[in-house]
Amino acid sequence: MRRRWPLALGAAWLALAGCGVVDVGAPPADINACRPSQRYFVETVWPGYLTASYGGKTCADATCHGAMSGNGLHLVTPTSTPSYPLLAGTDWYAAYLSASQEMTCTDVNGSKLYEYPSGLISSHGGGMLFAPGGPEFTLLMQWVMPGP
Repeated sequence: MRRRWPLALGAAWLALAGCGVVDVGAPPADINACRPSQRYFVETVWPGYLTASYGGKTCADATCHGAMSGNGLHLVTPTSTPSYPLLAGTDWYAAYLSASQEMTCTDVNGSKLYEYPSGLISSHGGGMLFAPGGPEFTLLMQWVMPGP
């Protein structure tokens, strides 16, 4: 009886060793593949989108998405001079990180950073700030498009 156990174990090992490799397909895309340009954020997104005036309101206003607002997007107005890459712990990095986390790079139209102020989602506390499909969409699209 004792001799059968090693034989059974050996037979099982041989059976498993004979199994082929299972093809699971292509590896998944890098979940961090979306890395919007930090320089474009500082030079274009911040002044042309987040601090642009929409009827006297900006996204970074204290009552909207300023540091003390308590709303989903937290924007602290940077006071330092940016250097690239933006360094963790700096005000520019905090603003960049907060905004880029609201982006869906494969679907700008479905990004929170676009859906809410464009009125595609009606629960935006600031209301509709701009019409869908306008220059704001193009600006965000250019931000997340892979560079050369």
